[in-house]
Amino acid sequence: MVAKGRNNKNVRLSFNHNVQGPVFVAGTFNGWDNRSTPMKRSSDGRWEVLLKLPPGEHQFRYYADGQWFTDYAADGVVPNGLGDFNSIVRVPGSKAATVAAH
Repeated sequence: MVAKGRNNKNVRLSFNHNVQGPVFVAGTFNGWDNRSTPMKRSSDGRWEVLLKLPPGEHQFRYYADGQWFTDYAADGVVPNGLGDFNSIVRVPGSKAATVAAH
């Protein structure tokens, strides 16, 4: 799930799936590095991370327990060319990030 702050640049991603963890988010904003952006488990069991993203459209996926997960509650999804879908978060402003499939 995607929630945006008042300035629309702070983006909170929430992952609610029954996994052991750790959980990471990877996307166009971190070079699709599936280990560089860890999520923290909240008291209600969801995994969350707060990101500051530049304006534009960013693709992402969650990575946990050796598997990729798509967030269908995001701002949208697009085919990733690998037989699955990437989630989209849109940050208002100018055009954005380079898109790559994962």
